[in-house]
Amino acid sequence: MEQAPPETRHLTFLFADVEGSTRLMERHGADAGVALSRYHELVSLAATRHGGKLFERIGDGAYACFTDATEAVAAADALQRAILDHDWGVIGRMRVRISVVTGDVEARGDRYYGRPLYRAARLQGLANGGETFLSGSTVDELGGELPSGTMLRDLGAQHLRDVPEPEHVFSLVHTSRARPDDSDVQQASENGQGKSIVTDEEGPIRVLLVDDHAVVRRGLRGFLELLKDFDVVGEAENGREGVAAAERLVPDVILMDLLMPEMGGLEAIGAIKEAHPEIEIVAVTSFIEEEKVTSALEAGASGYLLKDAEGEEVAQAIRAAYNGEVHLDPAVSRLLAQRMRQRRDAEPVEPLTAREKEVLSQLAKGAANKEIAYELGITERTARTHVSNILGKLGLASRTQAALYAVEHKLV
Repeated sequence: MEQAPPETRHLTFLFADVEGSTRLMERHGADAGVALSRYHELVSLAATRHGGKLFERIGDGAYACFTDATEAVAAADALQRAILDHDWGVIGRMRVRISVVTGDVEARGDRYYGRPLYRAARLQGLANGGETFLSGSTVDELGGELPSGTMLRDLGAQHLRDVPEPEHVFSLVHTSRARPDDSDVQQASENGQGKSIVTDEEGPIRVLLVDDHAVVRRGLRGFLELLKDFDVVGEAENGREGVAAAERLVPDVILMDLLMPEMGGLEAIGAIKEAHPEIEIVAVTSFIEEEKVTSALEAGASGYLLKDAEGEEVAQAIRAAYNGEVHLDPAVSRLLAQRMRQRRDAEPVEPLTAREKEVLSQLAKGAANKEIAYELGITERTARTHVSNILGKLGLASRTQAALYAVEHKLV
């Protein structure tokens, strides 16, 4: 019996897999197997509900195809939300990488052949858990129509492994987890792209780990993934990769090693804060040098930890940074306090206004910008401006130094 000739079809493919599935199986055994079965059910359900077809499952990989690119993207969005909302029991959290690619393929029954599938696999490899990447060919077919509560972040041309031509890549971002002042949200709204809605819903704190030692990153990830309020969205092994990852992932907080090859932590902190001042960064290093402490804080770091810090102190530093506060290793605090005592009689070149003294008094109490705004009846942006002016006038590098100044000068 002769096999039917292949049929050329224009389809959109959704590739999904579970980040760290091998580690899940090693840690949780049968429980991980149950979780992976449930994950496959969620993939199948999302694909079917949006007119697609699940045509292959290999291990933790699930592969679906759609005749409509818009429905494929809607299925990807629905799947990520379902994964996020599901109670995974002892597994804790499951994170799925998704790629969506559109193109012409040869179809032989339920088997598909062609470059779009290869590109989808490579694009998926570029993503971290929790991310959904779309090819430019898919975005071209959306006509600006996106699932409600999402937006696109343009990641530009990316070189996929073993793919000669660069791929224009977009990340599908859930605006409920984006920052309200994200310029991409505003741009999407102005351009009429989809139904980008910013809500007050808060998910876990999204953390990026930047350290040149894989063992350190693995230890930090392992600890933070045990805590419900953290989501490790990516890793980088040097400052240059850290800057690129920050641009792509826009995390809430970055743990940044200071001594790394190619680009050190200080340079990376400056580059990231210049491009994304909303990202908080906690500097991490093996030893204290006053010059590095001061430089890190001046570059925009929201905290300073030693690598021998206990896990809970790391978690506290991340939470503090996320809430607009500063967390310093006790030894660093003592160093800064000593420095402040040496200059406590020095007066600022420009005197503080009455309002700035009120803000400084709040800083001494450990208040974050939001709390300062509430106490003084001003906006959070105004509070942030006052803090910046205070630091500039006093020649200080951080909120912590300002608080110490206030105590030394009996302004509280």
